[in-house]
Amino acid sequence: MGEFPQPDLIEIVGMLGRLHAAPAHPVDPLQLILWENVGYLIDDERRRVLFDTFGEKVGFDAAGIAAAEDALLMTLASAGGMRPAERVERWRRIAGIVLEDCQGELDRSLRALPVAKARALLRRFPAIGEPGADKILLFADIAVRPCLDSNGLRVLARLGFFDAHGAYAVAYKAAIEMLKAKGRSDRDWLVEAWLVLREHGKALCKRAAPLCWSCPLDEECPHVVVRDM
Repeated sequence: MGEFPQPDLIEIVGMLGRLHAAPAHPVDPLQLILWENVGYLIDDERRRVLFDTFGEKVGFDAAGIAAAEDALLMTLASAGGMRPAERVERWRRIAGIVLEDCQGELDRSLRALPVAKARALLRRFPAIGEPGADKILLFADIAVRPCLDSNGLRVLARLGFFDAHGAYAVAYKAAIEMLKAKGRSDRDWLVEAWLVLREHGKALCKRAAPLCWSCPLDEECPHVVVRDM
């Protein structure tokens, strides 16, 4: 394989933004947490339907979730894949943290905290790790920090933007440092980058059997082999 000059990250995000329509995404912190917890191993289209139904039937406030009847929550959870009872318990736990530790106002509580403590609070919620916490802070415009999901990480790894070898956490840190150095620092660009890189990883740059022949980046992509991304 010949040498490939490293492509321009900002140009790539712009190109992928024209290729993939960025889907609508919540920006409220509690809604972002519920988005991650509304279903189990389901695609985005089904997740959106379930999320909207949850909002219509229960609402997106902690008090409403806490007061909702078990039968209603179980019906909603059953439409979201396996382990519905576990999902109901997670929704109750999410509401409990917001009500007990944030006086019912997660967004306000996060904005009042230093970034490190805001991240620590978010990591207490189900299914929210460090990348998820940074995503919430970014999308909610609370703290502008670069972040990626696993699909976006895989895209940038295959393009050769960072060393993808070693543990996932090490690769993730290297990718974030690269984003800081080669990307833009404004919130809107970082949100667009998160969304369109994820879409590209799902649609074309798939973990198994990537569709390189359909990819507009194929000619400048070194096709770095990556694992578990």
